[in-house]
Amino acid sequence: MHGINNKYATVPILFPVDNAGVVVSDIISLKNYNQAEIYLLTAAAMTKTAAVTLHQGVSVSSCATALPFTKYYQTGMRLKYDGASSGVAAAAGETATGAGTGVGTVYEDLGGVLVLYDWNSTAFVDNEVLTFSGGKLAVVDGIRYDWDIMVPTDAVANTFNVTQVLDVNKLYCIPVNGAMLDQGMDCIELNLTDCDSPTLLAAWVILSEPRYAGNPSPTAIYD
Repeated sequence: MHGINNKYATVPILFPVDNAGVVVSDIISLKNYNQAEIYLLTAAAMTKTAAVTLHQGVSVSSCATALPFTKYYQTGMRLKYDGASSGVAAAAGETATGAGTGVGTVYEDLGGVLVLYDWNSTAFVDNEVLTFSGGKLAVVDGIRYDWDIMVPTDAVANTFNVTQVLDVNKLYCIPVNGAMLDQGMDCIELNLTDCDSPTLLAAWVILSEPRYAGNPSPTAIYD
C-alpha cells in the first residue's frame, strides 16, 4: 500500500515563485487530520532577515491568531575532526569556525564528529584548524557530509529567522499537532515578515494521522 492518500496527504501552500515583502501562505484545515508537518524551502539568500510565524483560525478564509510552537527542524550536516586540544565535548549552541571562516552552530559533539546547523555556506577544508567558541581547538578531518539531515532546534518566542547569510538552499520543518491549536480552531497558515527583494521560496504541508480512511484522502484546502 502506498503511503500517499492512505497514511498521509501532501498539500502545497506556497508555490516556488519569487516573493517580495510579507509572505502569507495558503491556509489548510486540520479538520480531517491530527498531525501536520509544514516544510519551507529556500533557494536563494535573502537581502534581509525574515521571521517565520504560524497563525491559526476557524476557517480557510482567515487565520489571524498566533499559533505558538516550540520546536522546528532545519537542514544540518556532520563534520569530522581530530587532534582536539580537549576531550571535553563542545556544548550545544557553541560555534565551530574553520580557518577559512566556515562556521556552524553545534547541535551535538560526538567526540570526533560534530552535528552542525546554521552553516554560513563557507566550505570547511580538510586539515584546517577548527576553533570552538568554548575554547577547544581541533583539526577538520575531511569535508562536511550528511548535509541533508534535519536538526531539531528550539524556537524562541514562537518564531525563528530565515537570514540573508545562512539560508541558501535550505529546508525547514515545523511540526504541528492538533492539540497545539486553540479550542474551536482547526486551520493553520505560514507567515514570513518582509523578505524585501524577490526571494525564491516554496512551502508545503504533509498531513498525517487521518481521522477518516479513504483514497484519495479528505481535502485540507476547505472546511
